[in-house]
Amino acid sequence: MPDAHRPATLIALDWGTSSLRAYLLDDAGGVRDHRESPHGIRALPEGGFPAAFAEAVHGWPEALPVLMSGMIGARSGWREAPYAEIGPQGVGPEELAADLTDIADLTGRPAWIVPGVAARGPSGPDVMRGEETQVVGAGLSGGTVALPGTHSKWVEIREGRIAGFRTSMTGELYAALSRHTILADTLSPPADAAEDAAGFAEGLAAARALEAPGDLLGAFFSIRARALFAELSPGSTGPFLSGLLIGAEIAANAGADSGPVRLIANAALAARYATALTAWGRESQTLPPDIAAAGLHALARAARLTGDAT
Repeated sequence: MPDAHRPATLIALDWGTSSLRAYLLDDAGGVRDHRESPHGIRALPEGGFPAAFAEAVHGWPEALPVLMSGMIGARSGWREAPYAEIGPQGVGPEELAADLTDIADLTGRPAWIVPGVAARGPSGPDVMRGEETQVVGAGLSGGTVALPGTHSKWVEIREGRIAGFRTSMTGELYAALSRHTILADTLSPPADAAEDAAGFAEGLAAARALEAPGDLLGAFFSIRARALFAELSPGSTGPFLSGLLIGAEIAANAGADSGPVRLIANAALAARYATALTAWGRESQTLPPDIAAAGLHALARAARLTGDAT
């Protein structure tokens, strides 16, 4: 619990595609108040961004700085914020704090947006918005941080800096395959937790058995064939697809690092990934909620928005 005697010094907004989370933080980063809204950038109320913002911060001190991260800074957001490029030395809080985008003219109060992060590698460029702030909130200790979701991110941390990352469209691909392909006629919800777990485990095993990346394409259709020949129960087909996709993601991204993978996700999704990582012989640690708020507080301090610095 935050100390009631500590003054509120920052309003932090984690503003994504489908949701908006607002935090009133004290000078130690404690959460004095917390609000959640469905008004992500693709679900704005009448009045658009200004109305969603006003609702999120209503009643909180107008003099406090507001720091935002996430898709609010995308090209389709309120104002596009730049990307901090990962160079040979990586990207740390100092670079992110130095390149905030001022939007006081839009909000009528002191407010900034955190930049995203861009990486360039042999397979082409990659970008993230919002995850960089969560990673900062996780403490930037060395190793791997995984952020499962619609577009899962696997972030490598070295010497307190983001050294690189890769994106996997796992969640979005599951939604597309299960709704808009021939598998839509095959997949059924599991009858109970046991059937869910069994189907997921079979999918992980199928992912482990893939000999080449291209084999995944055939493995998708095999779900229909397995169901036709009763090798999969109807209710295990969806979990099987989930296990196949998550397993392939882990095989591609877990790498040789032997340390625990730190997971940032909701409890149900983190549990899925923890189970999958165990199947690959990897340990995991699920990080607590409000990681984005902790990251925004750290960046605000680094930018001296709150009158002090780390």
